[in-house]
Amino acid sequence: MAEQAKLHVVTFGCQMNKLDSEVVAGHLVAAGYALTESSREADVVLINTCSVRQHAEDKVWSLLGTLRARKLRRPDLVLGVIGCMAQKERGAILQRMPHVDLVCGPMELDRLPELVAEVRQRHERVVAVGEGHVGRVPRAVTRRPNRVQAFVAVMRGCDNYCAYCVVPYVRGREESRPLADVVAEVEALVADGAREVTLLGQNVNSYGATLGDGTTLARLLERLDRLPGLERLRFVTSHPKDASDALFRAMAGLPRVCPYLHLPAQSGSNRVLRDMNRGYTREHYLERIARARALVPGVEVASDFIVGFPGETEAEFEETVDLVRRADFQNCFVFKYSPRAGTKAAEMADDVPWEAKQERNRRLLAVQKAVMRRRNAAMVGRTVEVLVEGTSKRDATKLTGRTRANHIVAFAGAPRLEGRTVSVEITGFTPLTLFGRMP
Repeated sequence: MAEQAKLHVVTFGCQMNKLDSEVVAGHLVAAGYALTESSREADVVLINTCSVRQHAEDKVWSLLGTLRARKLRRPDLVLGVIGCMAQKERGAILQRMPHVDLVCGPMELDRLPELVAEVRQRHERVVAVGEGHVGRVPRAVTRRPNRVQAFVAVMRGCDNYCAYCVVPYVRGREESRPLADVVAEVEALVADGAREVTLLGQNVNSYGATLGDGTTLARLLERLDRLPGLERLRFVTSHPKDASDALFRAMAGLPRVCPYLHLPAQSGSNRVLRDMNRGYTREHYLERIARARALVPGVEVASDFIVGFPGETEAEFEETVDLVRRADFQNCFVFKYSPRAGTKAAEMADDVPWEAKQERNRRLLAVQKAVMRRRNAAMVGRTVEVLVEGTSKRDATKLTGRTRANHIVAFAGAPRLEGRTVSVEITGFTPLTLFGRMP
């Protein structure tokens, strides 16, 4: 009997990419492959890529360079580049990296078992990048590394065309999955041990728009909230222009829906927001999070920001700093602008010096860090309910989990508690993590 071929998957980028990797691994395991944590042991290495920022692409180029020698030593090794960068940079990958055997865009991931088989059988390079059609949304087969949590893509693509963003060009236009399909997958995941499910979409608030039957995200949440065995339900990522009162009321009225809202602002300057094609003003953004806090008890809000967008002045950056202070976010993620070929912003002059981008990135993170430290200090002495996700990666003697409002909590406890919800008294903190003890 032939030895089972081994598969290793490397993932860069967002949670959608991580889910794609789980699904890809599931499809290939179903086709007879065995997963390995070691790329050196693997017969097939797939690199799932991200094109949102230049830094993510640089990491892929570097990894591909280091794998060149291994491919020369093992010509039978199948090396594949998949995902967004495969779609966007396929020509450059094929030209610069002749040792790459397979290039597969995000719209073709469901074909990977046959594509890998084709490479292994024919010993020829294979390219599969969807053009001019909406990506498929196959989610039937997954290999989840965490049995407690599960992620479900409810839609694909994006129709917003923000000036800086390459997603519509590499993942296609928006397409929502039928509500019944999503419900069936969540039911299967819960039966498999998932206690918390996060619904994913590039703009999850617009879920249902392409179905034509009146389905909305609020309606989907209402349906999933009734599933027995499901303890928690989350969704990301939301767009401020689509963050409606109806959605907030659904969050408030459905007991399994967690009071957590990831609502990227991207800038606090109306001029920059206009040039970004975001479709809202800073005033609208602040009104939306105020409304969420009025309607959803205990809701926590997180955000994303880009610093150094073309033309951003120091005064406009200070408007972003002011928004971060006013918004009182639980957390926010800050990125330095890098031009993406094919986007509207790439036609603008990238006129903010790199040193200024780095300095603004540092300053904005420092402001948010101070906000987080103050907010977490106020949590000391409180008792919170934590869904235990497993052993802490930083300290093997501790467990880690999250509150319904997405606070990360580390505490001492037995591994058998994984998957259970426990009460934890908060005794300490860092800006990112709460520490506690079980009463």
